[in-house]
Amino acid sequence: MRLVPRLTAKSSSPTTRLLITGLVTGLAASLLLSSPARAAGPEAPGSFTGQGFDACVAPSQSVMDTWNLTSPFSAIGIYVSGNSRYCGDRYQPNLTASWVARNAANGWRFMPIHVGRQSPCFKNNPSSRVQKKKMSTDVVTARAEAVAEAQETAAALAKYGFGPGSVSYLDIEWYARTAACDNLLLEYVDAWTEQLHAMGYQSGLYSSGSAGIKVVDEARLAGRPGMTFPDQMWNAWVNKKADTKGGPYLSDSGWIRQRIHQYHNGINVSYGGKTLNIDKNYLDVGQGSVPSPQSNPCGVAVTFRSYPTLKVGANRAEVAALECLLKKQGLVKKIDTSYGAGTARAVDRYRAKRGWSKSGVATRAVWTALLAQGSRPRVLKEGSVGEPVWRLQRSLTAAGLKPGLSGVYDARTVKAVQAYRKARKLPGYTTTESKVWGQLRRGKTA
Repeated sequence: MRLVPRLTAKSSSPTTRLLITGLVTGLAASLLLSSPARAAGPEAPGSFTGQGFDACVAPSQSVMDTWNLTSPFSAIGIYVSGNSRYCGDRYQPNLTASWVARNAANGWRFMPIHVGRQSPCFKNNPSSRVQKKKMSTDVVTARAEAVAEAQETAAALAKYGFGPGSVSYLDIEWYARTAACDNLLLEYVDAWTEQLHAMGYQSGLYSSGSAGIKVVDEARLAGRPGMTFPDQMWNAWVNKKADTKGGPYLSDSGWIRQRIHQYHNGINVSYGGKTLNIDKNYLDVGQGSVPSPQSNPCGVAVTFRSYPTLKVGANRAEVAALECLLKKQGLVKKIDTSYGAGTARAVDRYRAKRGWSKSGVATRAVWTALLAQGSRPRVLKEGSVGEPVWRLQRSLTAAGLKPGLSGVYDARTVKAVQAYRKARKLPGYTTTESKVWGQLRRGKTA
C-alpha cells in the first residue's frame, strides 16, 4: 500500500500548528474539560480473558442481573458518545452512572464505544434514520476533528464514572479502501489516541477486520513514522470462533493481550428467560485473567490432583490438608500428617453438623463440603480469578471431576461446572452461583 504524504502536528510548521490550534478551539470549545479525578472506578475493561457482548441499547437492570448469573459474558459494550451512534443518548434510558456502578459492583466489565465521524470513503445507508458524519478530507481539519471527538468521549467516560486508564473504542465502520482514505484514517486515529493519552485515558479502535483493523496493522508493520497507535484493537471478523486470532487482518505480532474479537453478529440470545439481540466478543486485554497466588492458611498444601478417602491409620500429606480444613471449622487444634483417633472424632463432629452418620472416615463428600467452605461470590464464570476460583476447583476435584487446578475459571473449569450442574439436575449454564455452591457445601458429588 502506498500512503499519501503525511502531515502531522508533530512535524508541521509553526503556522500549521497555529491553524490546528484554532480549528480545535472552534470545533471543541464546549467539550474541553479538566483531567478526570484520580479515583478507582468501573473497569473499562481492565485485565481479563473471556467472553463479552455488545448491544445497541444498554439492557435493563433485570436483564443485566439475570445474564450476570446465567450467561458466560463478563463484559458489555456500551455506546457512550459520538454523534453518529444509531443508539444515541435519546435511545439509552438505562445508561446512567448509577447503572454502570451497580453492574460494576456485580462484576461486569465495560467496553465504552464512541461512534463519530467516519472515513470519507464510507457510504451511508440512505434509508437509515442516522446518517453518519464523515471526517474532513483535509488532514489538518481531520486531526482537529479527532481531537474534539476524543475530548467528547473523555467527557462521557467521566460522566459514567470511568476513571483514568479506561479505554474508549473509536468505531470506524467498513469502507472501500483507497490510499487517500487510509491515510486520513491513520491521521485521525493518531490524533484521537494522542489526545486520549494526554487526558489520562487509553485508546481502542473498533473496525471491520478488512478495513480499519488491517489499515492500522499494516501501518504498524511498515513502521509508519511518528504514529501513535491505539492501545487495543477490536477486530470485527465474523468467523464464529471465540478467540482473539486476527486471521488475515490482524497479525499475531501486534497487540498481544490487547485485543478483542467480535466473532458473531446480530443474533438473538436467551439466558434465564431474557432475550437480547447482541454481537458476541472474546477479550484478552490488560494483563489477561491472571490467577491469584494460592493461600496456605495453615502452612500446608491443600491443593491436590485428587482427594482420597482417609481413615484412622493414614499417614500422608492429605491428612494435614484435611486437618487444616477442620481447624478452620474450629474442630481441631493440631495439624500433622497422621490420621489418629482425634482426627476421626473431628471428622465425625463435622459429619454430624451436615446431618451425616458418624463413621470417622473422610469421604469424597466430606472433602467436597470442606473445600467449598468460605466466601461465596455472586457469580464465577469464564475468566474469573481469585481465591474462590481455587476453592471451586478443589471442591469439584474432590467431587470427582477434572476442572484443572489453574486458579483461572478456564475452559476446563467450564466443562467441569457444566458436568456438575448436569449431575445435580441444575440448569445447564457455565456459571457458578449460589445453587452450585449450595450443592458443593452439602457434599454433593458428581
